[in-house]
Amino acid sequence: MHFSLTEQQQLIESSALDFLTREAGRRQAPQDSAAGLAPPLWQGFAEMGWLALPLPEMCGGFGGGAIDTGVLMRAMGRHGVNAPYHACVLLAARLVAELGSAAQREQWLPALAGGDKRMALAHEEPHCHAPWTPRRTRALRDGDGWRLDGVKLLAAGAPGADALLVSALLPATGAGPAQHAVFLVPAQAAGLRQHPCHTADGALAADLCLDGVRVSDEAILGTSDPSHDCAPTLHRILAEGLVSLCWEACGAMQAALEQTVGYTRQRMQFGQALAGFQVIQHRLAEMAVCCEEAQAASELAALRVDSGSADVLAAAAMAKSKVGRAARFVAQEAVQLHGAMGVSEEMPVASLFRKLTLFQQQGGGTGWHSHEFGQRLLASNAWRYSQTLPLIPANTL
Repeated sequence: MHFSLTEQQQLIESSALDFLTREAGRRQAPQDSAAGLAPPLWQGFAEMGWLALPLPEMCGGFGGGAIDTGVLMRAMGRHGVNAPYHACVLLAARLVAELGSAAQREQWLPALAGGDKRMALAHEEPHCHAPWTPRRTRALRDGDGWRLDGVKLLAAGAPGADALLVSALLPATGAGPAQHAVFLVPAQAAGLRQHPCHTADGALAADLCLDGVRVSDEAILGTSDPSHDCAPTLHRILAEGLVSLCWEACGAMQAALEQTVGYTRQRMQFGQALAGFQVIQHRLAEMAVCCEEAQAASELAALRVDSGSADVLAAAAMAKSKVGRAARFVAQEAVQLHGAMGVSEEMPVASLFRKLTLFQQQGGGTGWHSHEFGQRLLASNAWRYSQTLPLIPANTL
């Protein structure tokens, strides 16, 4: 199948590459300011229209799809951008747009799209190996409001955010299972403690402890009806965000490949450039194949998202499984072919190595998603129509 970007998508990517090249001093700087990132960089994102790109047009956004945001994330991956665009825009802002009430959308979305305010999603927890497994943070009725108790890990973009979106389980009603809800919690709420930390790629995040955080009914995104479960929408947005992360990893992988090719052409050993040795050429070729396969998997997943596929979670698991394994190989080969210099701060490939290593655990580990995709494939019996897999008797499964 031939895949090509539209003129608008090409413009998004080219303008992003130009902007990020100009902002080279800010895009990779370790984030240790009180704001959590360089404010001029985030304001630049707003001026470029990126903060409004994935938001629906009815909410003042541009209605960008998975491929539109994918090409932008790929450009960010090539330049090793540390800003929490994925967490604050592709997840938090989109959750407000899709789950929020009319009043919540009116209050927050214009400010988020304009860069005046920032919101982060607190979803990851200890012992939760994937973004769509049940959470342990609990929300209990407390008078006319709710009480939140739990622990959240590595909430990207939380330091300096104006508010946090906290996923939690509501009490079960009757014989039915507990329902999921997303609460809008002010960053300075009583009982909320933040412990800032850096992720492997230098981005700023925070571990959160919610100890009796009290919020009103209006803090729930959408309706406060306990019978309404927001899990399907939450999990779909998380899966679509994971597809965007795969595009970002593809950009980082391509940059790592190009830098490694350039280094091996310049590095002289035994009277010739390293790239002149056939064994090095073979390893570079394997890296290039992995980059192409990862990009193809990301494009397929994005096409399924944009086409309204009923099982976005399977598409995301497929992409993460493939891109995660490719990212591991490309990152390790890039460092290996650079020699000891590959892990030094002076070499750009070192930051790409850290970003790709972090990606392997973002949104669930590569191994978990491989298992998840395999289980879904077996359950659907789609493998029976494969032209390459042998027919396996049903009683052996």
